[in-house]
Amino acid sequence: MTAESYDFIVVGAGSAGCAVAGRLAEAGHSVLLLEAGGRDRNPFIHIPLGYSLLYANPSVNWCYESAPEPYLNGRRLFQPRGKVLGGTGAINGMIYMRGQPQDFDGWAAAGCTGWGWDGVLPYFRSCEDQERGADDFHGTGGPVAVSDIRTEHKLGEAFHAASEALGVPRNPDFNGARQEGTGYVQTTTKNGKRWSTAAGYLRGPAKRNIDLRLHAMVQRVELDGKRATGVTWRDRSGTHTATARREIILSGGTFNSPQLLQLSGIGPGALLQSQGVETRHDLQGVGENLQDHFGIGAEYRSILKSTVNDLYNNKLKGGLQLLRWLLFRSGPFADNGNYSNTFIRSGPEVDRPDMMVTFMAWCTDEQLTPHPFPGFTILAEHMRPKSRGHVRLTGPNPSQPPEIQFNFFADEADHRAALAGLKFGRKIAATAPMADCVDYEISPGKDVQSDADLLAHCRQNGLSLLHPVGTCKMGVDDTAVVDPRLKVHGIAGLRVADASIMPRIVTGNTNAAAIMIGEKAAAMILEDAKGAA
Repeated sequence: MTAESYDFIVVGAGSAGCAVAGRLAEAGHSVLLLEAGGRDRNPFIHIPLGYSLLYANPSVNWCYESAPEPYLNGRRLFQPRGKVLGGTGAINGMIYMRGQPQDFDGWAAAGCTGWGWDGVLPYFRSCEDQERGADDFHGTGGPVAVSDIRTEHKLGEAFHAASEALGVPRNPDFNGARQEGTGYVQTTTKNGKRWSTAAGYLRGPAKRNIDLRLHAMVQRVELDGKRATGVTWRDRSGTHTATARREIILSGGTFNSPQLLQLSGIGPGALLQSQGVETRHDLQGVGENLQDHFGIGAEYRSILKSTVNDLYNNKLKGGLQLLRWLLFRSGPFADNGNYSNTFIRSGPEVDRPDMMVTFMAWCTDEQLTPHPFPGFTILAEHMRPKSRGHVRLTGPNPSQPPEIQFNFFADEADHRAALAGLKFGRKIAATAPMADCVDYEISPGKDVQSDADLLAHCRQNGLSLLHPVGTCKMGVDDTAVVDPRLKVHGIAGLRVADASIMPRIVTGNTNAAAIMIGEKAAAMILEDAKGAA
């Protein structure tokens, strides 16, 4: 066993963890960065459309699965999470979507001082290298490349036009003054390649101050009374312990950060005892408050042969387009296939958009194999769900996956929103010019029309949008795990900085907010370190 010492230890080299480590190292501090996965060498990581081949690849993916979901007919939901340098930001769909200002103002109103829109916007801007240039909402020169879709899509244009015909305004920037509307998304790509936070933050002069350890499975946080002093991990060479002269930051993500706290004896005492772990600090909120976006799709056979299905089924066409990407970084392989969004309100009583309806240029069977014909999906996603779940330890072995329970569809408000989104997606498909591109509806199918039948379809086919948050909730009440400085309540020298700290999920994809959390966490850590000097 070896023992080493660093200023800071960061656990998890994902979207937030790379940001934290990079900024601390940039300021001259020594940083140990521990990542359970390996290097991001898989070629499909760097090809934007290649992420579909990483979805269930255990070499770069934890491949988690939920417990049977009681409100979704007992189905288990697959949960890909990045187990590779760059984390889930190295295998996700790359969509850059911050959420609405009101999301963050809601955090501040709940006691998370400094996390309102005015408090987070500077960190969104400082992380960005925005292709469109800097303005009041966007920044340039930051570590994270944010780019427009490389090629406008005929079906995407039809999707926008049909949405506009239904009264939805065109929106060129979902991260600008307003989110409501229809338009193309932006992605974390650069010149037609994925650009994760590993690519952005772990480079340049800062790299000299980072000791990156890969294939490092952290076993526990070491505690001296109520102070975190170090971490113990295992890798291919054995078991190691390192100490932190200043602080330890957990950035393992919404599933792994609460699991590691629980493995370290920090969490609900009764749960820890039942799983053979000594309780070092009884903190009831650890692993609770799990939230995610719920999605339900309508699938269509397309008249136009311009979908991902065509690339998959026509090997010559797919091969030529891959060659185009290799030579010019352009074409369909330079984009993610999720081209367009329409943000709407699920009902007249809703004061701001709570539904994201997405055009996806493919449709698949239950095994996720593209259908043998041109097809696309219009996916309705509820952005502000009421249902809550948990992440809980299943034993004292760190290699044993945690229990993940979403409780999707537990609340009737979620039923109403899903119905509204699914019906609106169908309206888009039935409205010109989108209707002119549709051969027929595959699923739910023309015979599924009543609310009861549509709800049954949701229970049998609804899915996680893979945006889990909230299990190390930030706040000041008894259910909170970290305070607004991201310090674990009751434990000195330990913070959490990743999507797990969100008290409530944002209205949009969560990767951008996770990066912002890493940026803001690093700024607060440096500020506190300066004050303590």
